[in-house]
Amino acid sequence: MKSILVIVGILPAFILTGAFSNLSIQANNNPLSGWDKNVLKQANTASGITYLSEEEKKLIFYTNLCRLEPKLFSQTVLADYLKNNPDQQVDQSFLNNLKNQLSTTKPCGVLIPDQQLSEIAKNFAKKMGEEGKIGHADFQTRIKPVMDRYNRVGENCDYGNAIGLDAFMHLLIDKSDPVNLGHRKNLLDPAFTAIGISEQPHKKFQYNFVMDFGGQ
Repeated sequence: MKSILVIVGILPAFILTGAFSNLSIQANNNPLSGWDKNVLKQANTASGITYLSEEEKKLIFYTNLCRLEPKLFSQTVLADYLKNNPDQQVDQSFLNNLKNQLSTTKPCGVLIPDQQLSEIAKNFAKKMGEEGKIGHADFQTRIKPVMDRYNRVGENCDYGNAIGLDAFMHLLIDKSDPVNLGHRKNLLDPAFTAIGISEQPHKKFQYNFVMDFGGQ
């Protein structure tokens, strides 16, 4: 497990976090059977977006589910994932803090796919993958094209996961940033309203996801 520096700025806010895993873990059960169909539909904001892959869409979907119903998400999707993936090896007190946070977090709005943000994420994911690097190099320069529309922006990077759900859980659990929990904060930040995302090959970690967020 590796960690990188988290850089935060305000007005505009640049929230940058990266997560790493060499495991690709899949959930085998369906914990969504008890969810309201309208909520599931509301979370599926990437449905029909042709420039996103299925795993990119899934990462947005699970992010939105957690934002819409954090407590229910903890009781169903998270619980099912941890049950089927004991090799996550999360410290119990750390896990309890996550569950408590989701149980008390107020629901917030979904993230809407933004093609310009996705292009920024794609270009960066490809660059980092080809160079075998990690981090958030030149974020303020890369994100400038959307700063006329957003005054709050952020970025999550995940390395080593090919599956959208695995990437989401790794960022949500956030073992790589246990003090600041920067990935989790980005995922649940109610100020963010838009998302760009890309999954690309990575020379060292096989896969990398980049999520770029925009909001007010």
